Amino acid sequence: MINGMIKKIFGAVGLTVGRKIAVDYKLWLYKKLYSEESIRKKRFYNIGAGAFYHPCWTNIDHLSRWYEMNIANTFKGIDYDLFSLESIPVESDAAEIIYTSHTIEHVNNEAVQNLFNESFRMLKKGGIIRIVTPDIDLSYRAYKENDRDFYYWIDWYSSDKDYKRVNIRQPLNKETTAQIFLEDFASQASEIPLHGSEKRLSDEEIKKLFEEKSFEEALDYCISFCRVDVQKQHPENHLNWFTEKKLRQMLEKAGFKIIYRSAYGQSHSPALRDLNFFDCTMPPVSMYMEAKK
Repeated sequence: MINGMIKKIFGAVGLTVGRKIAVDYKLWLYKKLYSEESIRKKRFYNIGAGAFYHPCWTNIDHLSRWYEMNIANTFKGIDYDLFSLESIPVESDAAEIIYTSHTIEHVNNEAVQNLFNESFRMLKKGGIIRIVTPDIDLSYRAYKENDRDFYYWIDWYSSDKDYKRVNIRQPLNKETTAQIFLEDFASQASEIPLHGSEKRLSDEEIKKLFEEKSFEEALDYCISFCRVDVQKQHPENHLNWFTEKKLRQMLEKAGFKIIYRSAYGQSHSPALRDLNFFDCTMPPVSMYMEAKK
């Protein structure tokens, strides 16, 4: 939930003057690498884009209640609900790039698989999808070692004003590391939010769960508490987890054969190396993956 708040409020609030200058400067790169038709038709798609803007790119996002106070009046793009499992209204074999950052952790496995399937359909031969999402291995290590500094957004939601704004029960600095870890990938199962599952997992239950089950089984048990109908009311929540292995399996199922781990600012696509626009959200806790059709 908290990372979702950060992404939508702070990570994608639109262009500063500096970014506008960067756009003008970087347009030559698109003209060098891509056809005039791809640039004119904006065949570069940011899924879960929020208030992102680039003149060559098309935003894809769902105008839910969450956007009423953010971008609903300014959104220009494709309104698409990932939970619908429908086809994305984009032509096949035409997209140059698909980018999705801190979005797939907000939807269930069925929606993520459909997103990857649709991305494979949409991309032209040689096209790239870049995926940025919280790295559950990093978060789990922080939980096991009680490394509260890893969850650096704790202080952001510890004043009376800020913790109430995000609908949690108390200042975040009063919560245990176990609950912060759980909330970061299965918000509804955590005791932190005022909304969520009727059954919440205690610190002792979390500890026992990860001792007795395999890592993936424990993670899946936690997200089993997360309901889609609640998530639609609170789309800022997280209800999924990802490792490199899980992402590879899902991308392979979608049809991708060239899949590789990336890193901050290290895309195979020159256009995606522009840090004025990409990889801006929560780099210290993120995992970066790419696949090529």
